[in-house]
Amino acid sequence: MAIATIIVLIVAISIVFAYTYYITPSRPLPSQLTTPTPTQPLERKEKIAVYAYRDVITGIDPGAEDDIGIIVLGLVYEPLLYYNPLTKEFKPALAVEWLKVNDTAWLFKLRPNVRFHDGSLLTADAVRFTIMRNKALYNEKGVGCGWIWDSVEDVIPLNNTAVLFKLRYPAPLDLVASAAYSAYIYCPNVMKYANASSLTDDSIRMWFEQGNYCGTGPYKIVSYKPESEVILKKFDEWWGWSIIDNQNAPDTVIIKIVEEPAQQELGLVSGNIDIATNIPKTSIPNLLRLGYKVYNATFYYNFILMFNVRKWPTNITEFRKAIAYAIPWNDIVPVAFQGYGRLGSGLVPYGFPGHVEGLHYEYNLTKAKELLKSIGITDAKLELVITSGYEEEERFAQLLKASLQQIGIEVNIIALPWEQVKEKGMAVWSNLEEAPHIIVNDWWPTYATPYDFLYLLHSNNTVWNWSGYVNPDYDEIIDEAFVIEGRDYEKALNLYVEAQKTIFDEAIALNLCDSVHPFVYDSDKIRFREGAFNPMYSFVIFFQYVEVLT
Repeated sequence: MAIATIIVLIVAISIVFAYTYYITPSRPLPSQLTTPTPTQPLERKEKIAVYAYRDVITGIDPGAEDDIGIIVLGLVYEPLLYYNPLTKEFKPALAVEWLKVNDTAWLFKLRPNVRFHDGSLLTADAVRFTIMRNKALYNEKGVGCGWIWDSVEDVIPLNNTAVLFKLRYPAPLDLVASAAYSAYIYCPNVMKYANASSLTDDSIRMWFEQGNYCGTGPYKIVSYKPESEVILKKFDEWWGWSIIDNQNAPDTVIIKIVEEPAQQELGLVSGNIDIATNIPKTSIPNLLRLGYKVYNATFYYNFILMFNVRKWPTNITEFRKAIAYAIPWNDIVPVAFQGYGRLGSGLVPYGFPGHVEGLHYEYNLTKAKELLKSIGITDAKLELVITSGYEEEERFAQLLKASLQQIGIEVNIIALPWEQVKEKGMAVWSNLEEAPHIIVNDWWPTYATPYDFLYLLHSNNTVWNWSGYVNPDYDEIIDEAFVIEGRDYEKALNLYVEAQKTIFDEAIALNLCDSVHPFVYDSDKIRFREGAFNPMYSFVIFFQYVEVLT
């Protein structure tokens, strides 16, 4: 159906439903080939790619997951659109056309004849089901990233392949629809498969977490062991294979969970791993000499130091500032990150909307000592929690420990697996004595809005606000900015900058580094096509754009 025709249809439906809108403008050598005969069919060797990640998969419910599960979800499910903040370009996914009809109405035309993994067709009803469940999960249970759909009042199927979004307030719905979380479209049949009675029935989430799936993506889940290995198989009916024309795409993708960097390096060199995401950075030059290659990915991925503002002595602003001045800032990138990154400024990474330059402390032990003297603290013992296997955090922790010793502060470094780090972080709200004084959180965005990074410190965010920070004025600033993004983007950006200055002035959380992440791979076996990486979808390798050469 042409866009013009659909617009006419919208007008008609508007009248019927009394909706009112405010309108605004490597191949073998020939000698190695054998000619197949009727009794000797030519067998095709299965193409397998093995990708090593460093943390356990935290979940695969496309409506509820907001963490490591992205590396699986990004292959099994698809959003309506993809967005690349580097190029500022949108790319059709499940929607082939989209139109802002007016300030509070957006139209999406779906790709026809797309099938879910269970064989059912993608329809506008499936889009509505997905969005409404994701919103309900967040609004009723605080689960997932359904907040991205806050502006949506209703999702109206016009026919099988056209859907109208009616908004409560203007919003950049194209950006929202391209989110890395809570925007993947999944099949309404999950209600039946899970025997669910409502959109928020826990049985749906349990069904997904048992390794079940129902998306439209290029790969299907055949084995799900979140603590060790996930195996994906090519979905032959995926709509995109004929467009991409990649005969060398992997038939099987194996995602291995290998927490220790040294073990990833050993797996790569032994041939058991093809792509590694956590190789010791000091080993990379030698691996390059051996013929391996590195893809340096920019994911708008940063490491944020969060102070516990509810526990003595980090509940004292001057004490937190003393720590900030005692951080050896000039050593973070070259030493802790081995050159793979850029010094952090503000909470929003460099190149991302809302980034602020110059918003970081300087290394000044004299000033740090003066601040401690002003509050009568001459010594203190602090707990610092980091993630085990994250060599960047481990090296930073040692730098900080050595520096703070010079001003009378002792640091106990506690390295834990990621899931336990999250538990320690959330303890600031439930068990303060178990919560550390300082914790490092690595973060990447849900979609292209500064709100995502600043929401880390929102008063009602008890999952990720590991500082325990409560400031209604701060909340009001970022909430206002979020709501006006669709009608006054410049004002929204100014508000986001103001919010970052508040956090900086109070030394609540500090961006240590905007990381550049090296993917080390066997170039004799793996070739990345354009499209294999997108900075908006952190650590997702789009294997439909990967070639397995042997």
